[in-house]
Amino acid sequence: MKKKDRKNIALILISTFVFGMIINHLFFKKMHFIQSNVYSNLYLIKYPEKNQTLLQKAIKEKIIEHLQTENKIGKKLAYTRDNGIYFYEYTNGFSFDSFLEAGTAHFIENEEDPGGFISEELNMYTQYQLADFYFEPCKTDTTLYCGEINYLKERELIAIDSIQQLTINKTHVK
Repeated sequence: MKKKDRKNIALILISTFVFGMIINHLFFKKMHFIQSNVYSNLYLIKYPEKNQTLLQKAIKEKIIEHLQTENKIGKKLAYTRDNGIYFYEYTNGFSFDSFLEAGTAHFIENEEDPGGFISEELNMYTQYQLADFYFEPCKTDTTLYCGEINYLKERELIAIDSIQQLTINKTHVK
């Protein structure tokens, strides 16, 4: 009798745990952007939206918000241009294919380290890149800015969008 009770209690606990995890994942893990403290033009997206249309819309809104607010000028990412904004999926360390990587979360507080025995560069995580945006003065009106957003999924370009006639905060222009 006691053995049967223990099995029932264990089954109830496991069921409650699984149900709780499902509820947590479905209702409480909302997509949000984390701006790097080192690179002001780098955003990591935690729990990115699976629906590409919604994800792309959120990225575009974040680009416009970024350019219209005053952000501190951070360091420049290796192998990138100054007039860009970069979006990567937030990853946190260990993965099964490479157990020595720190994940994209490393770049929230740390600079890229291109040399030495163990190097950490953002371009090591291109499979997690979600978008990049490059801007320059518009050809028709050089007081406004235009740019192109490249949306990526697992290193593949899946869509291109543009933003025209942006007014931007001058802290973003050198």
